[in-house]
Amino acid sequence: MMSEKIRKVREAFHGYHCNHRSVVESGFREKGLYFGQPPILKYLSEHKNATQKEIANSLHVSPPSVANSVKRMEESGLIVRVADRKDARCNNLQLTQKGKNLSEYADKLFEVADETSFNGFSDEEIDLILSFLERMTENIKSLGKENNNV
Repeated sequence: MMSEKIRKVREAFHGYHCNHRSVVESGFREKGLYFGQPPILKYLSEHKNATQKEIANSLHVSPPSVANSVKRMEESGLIVRVADRKDARCNNLQLTQKGKNLSEYADKLFEVADETSFNGFSDEEIDLILSFLERMTENIKSLGKENNNV
């Protein structure tokens, strides 16, 4: 049985996540972005030429998900497809100037939301939260390795 304290922690995580996502999604909508697009913009800002497969692998999402986002982003003028110099059968994706601008906007939006979230926290408190989350992440990964012993 889940203890009452752990249930409250889970609910607090969920509440924080929902509120954080709501704030950033609102900012994305103002600029015509969908929630899954900023991670692709970020990846392409750090990797000037990338394939859809590379993006999917890096973001841990399915290739069809990336394909859908890429199609929409291409139609919106955020990215362009460029034939690979070594393999003409392969297309690389690159940001347009509009895509670069929106990538910077999304970064700033996340930064403001994150900074606001930790307003009033000391460096030591932030380090403590980080260590707890890292431990929790390792714990939950072990459950997955045990084939969901539920």
